[in-house]
Formats: sequence, structure tokens, C-alpha cells
Amino acid sequence: MKKSLNHLIFLMVLVTCQVGCSQPKSSFDEDATIPDVSMEAISGEKITLRDVLARYKGQTVLIDFWASWCGDCIESFQYLKDYKAKNPQNIVFLYVNVDQERSRWLDAIETYDLKGDHLYLPEGMKGNLGQYIGLTWIPRFMVINPKGEIALWKATQADDKGLSSYFE
Repeated sequence: MKKSLNHLIFLMVLVTCQVGCSQPKSSFDEDATIPDVSMEAISGEKITLRDVLARYKGQTVLIDFWASWCGDCIESFQYLKDYKAKNPQNIVFLYVNVDQERSRWLDAIETYDLKGDHLYLPEGMKGNLGQYIGLTWIPRFMVINPKGEIALWKATQADDKGLSSYFE
């Protein structure tokens, strides 16, 4: 009984820390601690999250963190294609891949015919950027509004009501 109670307490502490470590922010501008992690465009260009936010300032951006091996990620692509068809000009679709191998990322873009902007995060989901946003599960969707505010901090399903409401 005591051992079970200890396990339960440990689990509660772990869950509390997980929730506390990834508290939603209202804007990336409010936080000067955005990690200066280098991501890679298909062209090989290096870019940071700050660069990405500056590039798309004034636009709504849907960010999809995904990997080629993730079944849930692959299932979500059809939802995203449908969303894009409903809003071809109004929303930037930014796919951030967390695969361990760059070649798998590039192959998956072609295999699944993913239209949008693509970045590769070589450090994966457990690196500094993943820790900063509390990336513990993929797919993970975020929406940044034209003011640079985080309109949706976290959705883990493409049919999440918070996410789908941007496409109605």
C-alpha cells in the first residue's frame, strides 16, 4: 500500500511539473528567452524561431510539429489539406519536422504532397525549442495571429475545435 501511495505521489508531481513547465504564453514577444535554435529550410537556409516570427508578421500562421514516423501526424495531413483549400491565401501553413534524419523529412514532404512552408528541427522535439514550447507529443499545432499573439497554444489533433475554428 505504501509503495502504491509513493508511486501515486510521484506521478502527481510529474504531471504537475509537466503542466507547469509548458504554460501557455500569449505572445512570443513577451518572452525574451526564446531559444536561438537553428532550424533548416528545404533550401538549406538556417533560420531561428525569431526569424520565422518576423518573416510572417502580419499573417496568421498555423504551425504543425510533426515527424515522418508518426501515424497521427500522417493522419492529420488530410485535415490540413482541407483547411488549406478553404483558406488558400489567408493562413500560412508552416510544417516543422522533428525527424532524426533530414532525408526522411524531405522524402515525407514529397510522399504526402505537403504544400506550405517547411522547416527541419535537427535537435528534435526534446531539444531547447521543444522544451521551450512544452513539445511532449506530436502532432502539435499552434496558431499565431497577425498581431504575433499566440491564438492557440496547443492542439494535438487536427480536428481539435480550437484549431478547426480558424477554418470555418
